[in-house]
Amino acid sequence: MAIPSTSPAVISSVTPGTPARARDFTEVLDILTHQAQSELGDMMQSVFFMTDGLQRAAVDGFFNLLRPQTWMPENVLRLSLEPVRQTVQLSRLLQPEQASLAWQELKNKLRVFVLVKNLASILHLPSHQFTPLPELVDKAYSMPPFEALWAVEGLGHYYADIYWELKGVPEGLLFEEQAPVPEKSLLMLHAGIGLSFADRLLGNLTSEASNQQVRDAVEYFLTLCKNNCRKGYIGAAVENLGLVTRDFYPDLVQRVDQQLRQVGPEFLGFYWHGVGRGLYFSRKYFLPILRSVWSGVDREIHNAPDRLSAMSGLSWGAVMVNLRQPAIIENVVRSCMEHSHLAEGFTNGVVSSLIMRSDTTPEMPFAEQFYQYRPNPRDCELVETWQRRITEPSQIALQMYYPVLRQHHALDQVFRYQDLAALGSYLQQHNRSADSENLAYQSR
Repeated sequence: MAIPSTSPAVISSVTPGTPARARDFTEVLDILTHQAQSELGDMMQSVFFMTDGLQRAAVDGFFNLLRPQTWMPENVLRLSLEPVRQTVQLSRLLQPEQASLAWQELKNKLRVFVLVKNLASILHLPSHQFTPLPELVDKAYSMPPFEALWAVEGLGHYYADIYWELKGVPEGLLFEEQAPVPEKSLLMLHAGIGLSFADRLLGNLTSEASNQQVRDAVEYFLTLCKNNCRKGYIGAAVENLGLVTRDFYPDLVQRVDQQLRQVGPEFLGFYWHGVGRGLYFSRKYFLPILRSVWSGVDREIHNAPDRLSAMSGLSWGAVMVNLRQPAIIENVVRSCMEHSHLAEGFTNGVVSSLIMRSDTTPEMPFAEQFYQYRPNPRDCELVETWQRRITEPSQIALQMYYPVLRQHHALDQVFRYQDLAALGSYLQQHNRSADSENLAYQSR
């Protein structure tokens, strides 16, 4: 991997500490890449991220040929088919419409990446000075409405970092008394502080870390989330544990899962949702013109204990990034989702992301404009699938489930896969039972 000329110090500072067991080339790439990103300037970070993805696509393919298991009989057929898949993927780009959509998706990803990663520079936020959160939220919502969602998430990351630096370990960071901010900002603020906590704690681990060290990091992460999240929002913070693990520490994905099962099994769905969302933003699949994450999703999550949550997170990320270009998702539906065994997870990710978008920028019709899109009318199967997988469930979710989740302080439940209809019924029934108990108590 070619490191930009501005970062030779990155190599020298990382190499001595690289664990002896980190012999897998892609693991070394991840260690170097994360360190390099933290030391490069704003624009250089974005250029580095994209070029790293390009090189990784080529390097991964070459080094896979050197692995003994590649030449096992059961893998030879898959190996022979891979060049065919890549040829088909590249040949599609010879079609002007497909090439245009691929480049649009790449631009969309870069726009989101730059915004979240470099929000402090974009909004001219002070680097070593504490600013009250309401003032910061106002700055985030001063951005165009589409970008505001990502700005609020980046702001949560910034606020948690600066608080930790100047005031110590956060406590009650987003509690109502300490964070009098608009309700619409809460989901993505919680996502942002989860991003900060996960990055800080996982960054202290290596592939040499013992199981106890991994468990301590996971347990401390959950403690931070519990001590800083409002009721009904903790899932939004926990989900980013999966995203950070998959994107920057992929060798830890299974190990974090194992420890989370011991100290917080109720959060596993959120974690794997984050892993799935991380797939969409990972360097391996960052360039849609070379490798499609949708064709690789089965290989990536075939061992995932919660595969539907992972697929939900993947479609969540894709829809949020490309919300204003539904034709990009139309391609996904046509090529991957008409007969997929993970289609329920895909649909859940779509409707959940639209709920989150509607809650964060309620004054804008982004969600409605997306699900009301009409695919190519000449493709009857595609039109039917779009209606069944996107339009109808999105309308029902926004009209019926979203109000119930808000009323019962359970919006974080859209950060994992589950049956939203069943959840809504449970919340309403539970509320009626609680009201009945209160009335019975008052009548005594």
